[in-house]
Amino acid sequence: MKKLLPVASLSLALLGCIPSEEIEPDASWQLPSRAAFPPVLDALEPRCATLDCHGKPERNLRLYTSSGLRLSPSDVPGSGSTTEAEYEASYRSVVGLEPEWMSLVVGEQGEAPERLTFLRKGRGVEAHKGGVILVPGDAADDCVTSWLASRLDADACARAADVIPPW
Repeated sequence: MKKLLPVASLSLALLGCIPSEEIEPDASWQLPSRAAFPPVLDALEPRCATLDCHGKPERNLRLYTSSGLRLSPSDVPGSGSTTEAEYEASYRSVVGLEPEWMSLVVGEQGEAPERLTFLRKGRGVEAHKGGVILVPGDAADDCVTSWLASRLDADACARAADVIPPW
């Protein structure tokens, strides 16, 4: 019995280290609009959500879209439309990447969005296997930064979504 106590204690301690599947935001966080997110994901899809990029389940930033990683195993990449559940899962992935920084940027009306890793990598400020996919002033960058500022530029998002890579 004495030998089992340390093993049981270690097992219980390790259970606390298992990450939760759900990220529940603190009530004080200021997050970008979930309702305004679908056009943002649509703009990011051709740049970021391919099966060899953030459309891979092993990525810490996972983007679920009709053309890439699907949430339901019965949905086939490249067919159908992005589902509401996929928009929700992608939204949670984006805002859950750095929730504290995200809250600060949104709380300051989108000021200094480069504090967010996903923006720095997309702009090529930090090493990014996908290269530069957001250029300040282009439609995709305007789409993302306007969403972070709670002033979604739907026209920029539509222009950014209407591209065929390479852009």
